[in-house]
Amino acid sequence: MPYEKRVKDLMIPLEDYPHIPYWFTLRQAMAIVREAAIKFEGSFEPRAVLVFDEKYQLMGILTLRDIIRGLEPRFLHETSLVKGDPSLAVLMGDLFGPGLKEASQKPVSEVMSPIKATVQGSDLVAKAIFLMIKENVGMMPVIQDNKVAGMVRLSDLFKEISELVLGE
Repeated sequence: MPYEKRVKDLMIPLEDYPHIPYWFTLRQAMAIVREAAIKFEGSFEPRAVLVFDEKYQLMGILTLRDIIRGLEPRFLHETSLVKGDPSLAVLMGDLFGPGLKEASQKPVSEVMSPIKATVQGSDLVAKAIFLMIKENVGMMPVIQDNKVAGMVRLSDLFKEISELVLGE
């Protein structure tokens, strides 16, 4: 019997997935992620936040990596300071210093990542797996009726595949 499960069967609905407007600050985004982690403890832990414009059009995705990069852009460059201090003690002092709260006021639109791929809710799970591997992403927005309906994550697709392979 062929596998017929659709992406919508495995997605996290948009109302359950953290999402914010593009003008939110990194600090506000961090609060949303923490709130979602508490709310959905045991079911899923958000690793990203969807970012929308005023018309609720998807603009991008803000990953945990994007947030940290936005707070401390010096981690992006291997400087002589990093080479001279391989333990990163000096940078860590700066990271947890007074500039951290100031950097957290940056709008998410400055550091969010573009959406690399989307999938339709009616698509077969195999298509979502193919796109995630091809685009090297761990999650994708799910589109239904030309609107974002939710998110599908590679971890959920892996769980589905492992159940098929292992027969659980």
